[in-house]
Amino acid sequence: MIVSLETLLMAAGAGVLGTLTGGMEAFIIYGFVVIAQTILASCGHDMTFFEQYLSNLVFLPAVMFSAAVPATAYAARKYDIKEWEIDRSLAFTHDPMVLLVGAITGMVGYSLFALAVNYHFPMDTGAFSVICVAVVARLLFRREQTINKHASRVLNDGGRWLWECVMAAVVAGLTAVFVKKTGIVTAGFMFSAALLVLQLFPKTVFFPTTHQITMVAGYAMIATGNIFIAMIFGVIAQIIFILFGGFLNMGCGAHIDPPAVAIGICSLAINLIF
Repeated sequence: MIVSLETLLMAAGAGVLGTLTGGMEAFIIYGFVVIAQTILASCGHDMTFFEQYLSNLVFLPAVMFSAAVPATAYAARKYDIKEWEIDRSLAFTHDPMVLLVGAITGMVGYSLFALAVNYHFPMDTGAFSVICVAVVARLLFRREQTINKHASRVLNDGGRWLWECVMAAVVAGLTAVFVKKTGIVTAGFMFSAALLVLQLFPKTVFFPTTHQITMVAGYAMIATGNIFIAMIFGVIAQIIFILFGGFLNMGCGAHIDPPAVAIGICSLAINLIF
């Protein structure tokens, strides 16, 4: 990938767009963009521009979503919003500094993503960039609480753990089948991202976050060709997601994305083992 003035300016614009839409909404848009890209590519359309400038730049989570994270943490210091409320548009602030934070971190996120791609980092490059930007935001906009002690109650909820593991295994298994049939590692991930739109209607629909499961299962399936191994890694990803999200994210300052952490750790392990 090429980091140029043109791509950095586009990343800055995408960062501003991410602050205006909200991080979660930006990720949902990405899911629909990748679905459209996959359909068009299967119909024989030339997707060079689409891939280079849309799915791998403007709508890339490492840019658009990532920018919303530090922008939200910054806004929380001045406005009625929590650092981890990345599902809210920051347009209500009418603050150019919020947009500037989004623009700068959009460029940083894209640069880190390009670095990881160009140097073939042995892990999911998007997760690498998202985690790095979020950690910096956490350090810059610190809170007193670094560990959420109230999250320990989840450890004693056996029924919850059983449900989570069964759900993860089923989702990972289905993903593995789709990946095997299509050869597309993101076959499940793109739908998981798009289906998060259902979380915008919490009073009528409950839909769990699954993209950490589907992305990891996709990596495991491509690496091993074994559905059972893909299911195991899907469950591991879900466990990491729950523990990190509960203890080290919620209420602890700037959002460090638990799905990205799970994807980053598991993708690194898959690349190192297989």
